[in-house]
Amino acid sequence: MKNLLIIGARGWGREVYNMLPQCKGYEKDFSVKGFLDDKEDALATMQGYPPIVDSVEDYQPQPDDVFICALGDPHWKRYYSEMILAKGGKFINIIHHSASIQRNTRMGCGCIVCSHVGISCDIQIGDFVTFQAYSIVGHDASIGNYCHLGTRAFMGGGSFLGEASTMQTNSILLPHVKVGEGCIVGAGAVVIRKVKDGITVFGNPAVVLKF
Repeated sequence: MKNLLIIGARGWGREVYNMLPQCKGYEKDFSVKGFLDDKEDALATMQGYPPIVDSVEDYQPQPDDVFICALGDPHWKRYYSEMILAKGGKFINIIHHSASIQRNTRMGCGCIVCSHVGISCDIQIGDFVTFQAYSIVGHDASIGNYCHLGTRAFMGGGSFLGEASTMQTNSILLPHVKVGEGCIVGAGAVVIRKVKDGITVFGNPAVVLKF
């Protein structure tokens, strides 16, 4: 049995820990060793959690360790995941028992698939992709590395989400529409046309948000 370390002991890390007993392989393929976080007192006011073992910067992966990165921001998810990978650490996928993943769908490593997620057939999913509860992905879609799909986000058939992009809660990407790399699709946005790299869009229909 492998020893799982969760990168991040803040809100999303605690949510992932609480979800683990309902995930495939729990206490069969892996058990929880603890968290990695540079804030040593992140769990000081919490009860019922395993310890913060070390910071990501200082921890040296052990032979039976596996990892999952529970950080919501794609930038920091990439930063800390690559730090562990550079030390030889290995990441696993965490998949809730209620999630549905259909045939010919390929998924990379380090992905988190939460409750009642629906992933259709013939989909390409990169590494370190997060699917929060009730998110849906249609057939033949493509999702790049380090993406984050918020609760009830929807990707239509044949749509494309570029690397390190985020779809926030209740956002919609219509079929065959492409969102570039490093983009943010805001909560409730409906994307009806191509979004270029590094753009943030909000609204229905989604338009570029300028600060």
